[in-house]
Amino acid sequence: MELDKYGPVPAQNYDYVVCSNCGAEFQPHVTRCIDCGAATVPPGGGRQKAPRETLAPDADVIAIRGDRDLEWIEALQKRFSIHGIPSRIEMAEGSSSHHPFYEISVAKRDARSAYELDQKMVRERLGDEAAGLAEISPPGVCPVCKARLSPGAVECRGCGLVLADADAELAEGDEDDDYTVMSNLEVVQSLYKALQDGDEDLILGVLHPEVEWIQNEGFPDGGSYVGAETVLSEVFLRLAEDWDGWEAGVGRWLNAGDSVVALGAYRGTCRRTGKSMQAAFAHVYWLEKSRIVRFEQYADTAKIAEACEDD
Repeated sequence: MELDKYGPVPAQNYDYVVCSNCGAEFQPHVTRCIDCGAATVPPGGGRQKAPRETLAPDADVIAIRGDRDLEWIEALQKRFSIHGIPSRIEMAEGSSSHHPFYEISVAKRDARSAYELDQKMVRERLGDEAAGLAEISPPGVCPVCKARLSPGAVECRGCGLVLADADAELAEGDEDDDYTVMSNLEVVQSLYKALQDGDEDLILGVLHPEVEWIQNEGFPDGGSYVGAETVLSEVFLRLAEDWDGWEAGVGRWLNAGDSVVALGAYRGTCRRTGKSMQAAFAHVYWLEKSRIVRFEQYADTAKIAEACEDD
């Protein structure tokens, strides 16, 4: 019997296995597909695609997840099908082909099982640290039970969650009807918009004057920086100088109270080498009084380093 880093490997005449549902390939010791949860089989071992369970048009449904990433939603639908849960994918109300937002719904009777499968998939893909993060629900959807909310609702009819106090009054000094306070999520989103537009004044307004900015070692100009002006000049402006088309595109937002997490990918072309790259990242922000006071970066620095290396 041979050994690999996972332990004993049974004798066999194949060096990989495939998912019986989606066809993904894995090392022989893997018994369940990491992507969809189906059993793995030897290559050529009779892959049978799980039938796609669909909902009746008049079914009473609950939206389990909303996301801009259609691939993620479709992978979740495959997992539901494997467990016999019919589902339906639709464009969320208010989204468009230019700014799509997809929802996957199941019958109310399957909501609890579907939600557990959804959370398991989140932990598998994002790690255990994601378990304590509450995902931002799409507009009109309860963040707890995922039930649809009527316009202007102050309480969820599904689970009783209080969404707003209908009798609440503006705090003293906030009597202007047009006055609104940005949420922590909106503050962080405004930073990405300011970076995209090159709005330096807004960047400095979003960052606390003494913000602590921590980047991965191995990332261009990685290290720690203190102060909004320093971050602007030593991080943002330098990236713009060294990279053509530098972009930090966010595909998923996670809310954790006073913290906000952005998951996405960097894209750009190193001006010195002419090499392009795409590298995954996780950005973690801490905020106080609607300003960013701390930032930590986690990124695939190996792909960025490859683009910076001379041939």
